[in-house]
Amino acid sequence: MRLPEGSAGKGSMEDKKQYELVLCENDPLQREDMIRILSQLAPELVIRPVTGSLELQRLLQGPQTAGTKRIFLMDIVLDNGEDGIDLARYIHRLDPGSPVIFMSAYLEKSCEVYDVEHCYFIYKPQKEQRLKAALSRALRQLQDQPKPLVIHDGTAIYRVEPSSILCMERVRRWTFITCRNRVLKAREDLRTLLEQLPDSFVQCHRSYVVNYSMTAAFYGTEFELANGLRIPVSRAHQAEIRQSYSRFLLREESLC
Repeated sequence: MRLPEGSAGKGSMEDKKQYELVLCENDPLQREDMIRILSQLAPELVIRPVTGSLELQRLLQGPQTAGTKRIFLMDIVLDNGEDGIDLARYIHRLDPGSPVIFMSAYLEKSCEVYDVEHCYFIYKPQKEQRLKAALSRALRQLQDQPKPLVIHDGTAIYRVEPSSILCMERVRRWTFITCRNRVLKAREDLRTLLEQLPDSFVQCHRSYVVNYSMTAAFYGTEFELANGLRIPVSRAHQAEIRQSYSRFLLREESLC
């Protein structure tokens, strides 16, 4: 199995793109067997084994090489009562956009994985037959991700993953971009930024853009975001927003 290469010019950072697979498996024998299979399937893949939440937390909060893309392969049943599904939620908060593959020796666990975003479930007795398809789907998901948003704040230039953005607010000459773990300030106006973003981003007010993917609820006159923040929907946009948000939710349900 050949990993995709960067499409930019020779010697560029995109050409040096690296793929890491974080393998969360506490059983030593299962872990070694999984590493063996993965090394045969994709020898270029950098494998980072972890055994539970503490090692995973250190990895996620540590430095990450520029251009590196991560895939997470998570056992669901771990030691000390830890749950791979709960850990996947933690992953999505700190490393949004990285695909998660679940695996378990218990088929009944296949129903529980739909509580959190993932791209594949592997029944462990079938891992040799299923891993290639799971990796292919995860890599496609990484390749299909929208390009980072490029914004300017004076002399500083930032690259922001669209999946990490909750909303944007225009205040006078500045746009404030609320992300999962920070707020950035940009010179670009809302229209300019919207042109760079996927269709889950919609202007709901003269001064606000919302990311439908990061909403918790729509109340007709305002959105509640995943972090509890509420932003207004102007009267002029309410009918259009209600229709487009309903279409977005139906599309999301069809992908489950």
